[in-house]
Amino acid sequence: MTAAQTIRRRRRAGAAAGAAVAVAMLAASTYTGFALLAPLEPIAPQVLELESVATPAADIALPSYGGSAIGDADSDHLYAGVDVDTPRPIASLTKVVTALVVLHEHPIEAGTDGATITLTAADSRLVSRYAAINGTTAPAPIGGTITQRAVIELMMVHSANNYAETLAVWAFGSVDAYLTAARGWLDEQGLTGISVADTTGFSPENRASPRSLLRLARVATDDPVLAEAAALPRATVPGIGSFENRNLIIGVDGVSGLKTGTLRSSGSSLLFSAEHAGPTGEHRVVGVVLNGPDGPRVAADARALLLSVRDDYHEVELVAEGTLVARYTSPWGDTAEVRTATGVVDVVWGEMASVVTARAPDLQPGVDVDDEPTLEVRYGGERVRVPLQWVGSIDEPPLDWRLAQPLNDLVAALGLD
Repeated sequence: MTAAQTIRRRRRAGAAAGAAVAVAMLAASTYTGFALLAPLEPIAPQVLELESVATPAADIALPSYGGSAIGDADSDHLYAGVDVDTPRPIASLTKVVTALVVLHEHPIEAGTDGATITLTAADSRLVSRYAAINGTTAPAPIGGTITQRAVIELMMVHSANNYAETLAVWAFGSVDAYLTAARGWLDEQGLTGISVADTTGFSPENRASPRSLLRLARVATDDPVLAEAAALPRATVPGIGSFENRNLIIGVDGVSGLKTGTLRSSGSSLLFSAEHAGPTGEHRVVGVVLNGPDGPRVAADARALLLSVRDDYHEVELVAEGTLVARYTSPWGDTAEVRTATGVVDVVWGEMASVVTARAPDLQPGVDVDDEPTLEVRYGGERVRVPLQWVGSIDEPPLDWRLAQPLNDLVAALGLD
């Protein structure tokens, strides 16, 4: 081989080596570019299944006679009842309607006793008239004066029949005019399940269903004058007398009112209101027991009914603060979690089972989340959206992971790993 041939061969070998290096460099550059620019798969969450919370069914001590009902004082919720939509005679519970209708026409301003009523001979004659039919009365001396508030106290505490009629005639001019106004007021209040035939309740045509009486009780407890009068253990009116409340459980177990009623033909009844302190504040309850055998039995059964309802309040933690909702783990080792930012604690009544629904989106590393995770708790007719917070983050993968991943994927695809 000549020297010239040797030189040419060396040049060709050098060129080939240079080309190989160039190809290798191009391949490496291409691989690097591909590895660095390869799209990343979104990271799916592991959404945890959160436990539900359940409370037992209520056990309510409903009386075995007549009609009855008990419910929340601040909503239309009925806890339990018997024959709740059947109208029954309500006796002196009628006086609650009388007082409210008169207060609607002649309101008493806070801190005052209302109008002053001068008693007439007609008012005085009512005492003997109602006493003759075995009705409860209070003295009404001719020419005596009594405030509107005091009359309402005598009606609610002592169930004075003569003063119920006196108040209605003073306010409307006659019993008939009062009855027209009362029927209009009942319609306006949506109390269509109540019918009135007099001011006192002596007529058996004064009738109402337990459900409608709960609605009446809610109106009564929201009227400060009537509610304060009904809560008095004793009514003392100068020149008239001092009288114990005929409600045998007033002040017992938080009972704050409202009215007793008795007719020989239909038995004894009690419309009551009560308050008790619960974990989240005061709970107000209204209830009614109609047409029982006697006053003491009705009072005892109303108390048992009230206590059985209280036993079925439950404070429950539906979701705890910091509860893990979802977890994300990236192939390069980053982790992120979704946890509850606050807890959900509530007081429920009776049987309840919560349902927890969690949703978390896939995460694109290094990209802000547009579709935030959610957690909703449903229980007892309520739906609560629970605030969530992120703990940790899924960042872009490091350079070495990026560069190694295409080769690792190829190895895995060929089954060589």
